Amino acid sequence: MDSETDIDVGRAIRWLIASAVVVFICGILAIVLPLTFSLGVGDLLGWLFIFAAVAHLIFGIHLGSGTLAWHAFIAALYALAAINLLVNPLLGVVLLALVIGVVLVAEGIIEIVLFFLLREYRHVVWILIDGVVTLVLGVVACARWPPASLELVQYLVGISFISSGISRLLLGFAIRVMERTQPPVA
Repeated sequence: MDSETDIDVGRAIRWLIASAVVVFICGILAIVLPLTFSLGVGDLLGWLFIFAAVAHLIFGIHLGSGTLAWHAFIAALYALAAINLLVNPLLGVVLLALVIGVVLVAEGIIEIVLFFLLREYRHVVWILIDGVVTLVLGVVACARWPPASLELVQYLVGISFISSGISRLLLGFAIRVMERTQPPVA
């Protein structure tokens, strides 16, 4: 198998679905956990960003097909946001909306670029949809900075993670169905 062009589809689908579930759960947690302590918000979202970064990186490693750099870049953005939130908790609370907005804008742009790189594959429209949703959420977060409440940030991050999780899950299921319906290559 040529590592530059061929990928182990079954393995990639498993990692795609696993990363989708992790990111989706991170999104649910970002929305439903109460914002009772200001410093806890930055720590919680910092750790959620770390888990989402690891999920993106693992998927990029296991997908192959030349997309590792893009997934690693998204993971690095998440990691930078996490470091800012975990190292500077007081400043993190104030800058939370802006940092997250910038990360979401960058992720949205990267996802849209990734769609164009993978557009010859079926069902990658889910990556485009996720990119557009994430870009819009990032623009909203930046435009409303400083936010009137941190709940806005919590909802934007949660919606972004849920959107990413759903788009990857649907993409994984679509590829799995396509893989099962194609006859084996001789």
